[in-house]
Amino acid sequence: MAGQDGLVVARTLAGTPAYDLRLADGRVVKYAAETDFEVVEPGDAPRGARPSSSPNSSSDRPRD
Repeated sequence: MAGQDGLVVARTLAGTPAYDLRLADGRVVKYAAETDFEVVEPGDAPRGARPSSSPNSSSDRPRD
């Protein structure tokens, strides 16, 4: 996964935390350990990176 952009889409809460990641190319990596990826804070995102949408944005709501 090195050098790839992605988004955490799920997290387990039991035992050792594990994460499901959606990579920029569309692949999903299931049960990745936190040590498998680098967390990038919003202010540290590479130039041109798309910011994550807010939880209440209209793009997240189902369409009629």
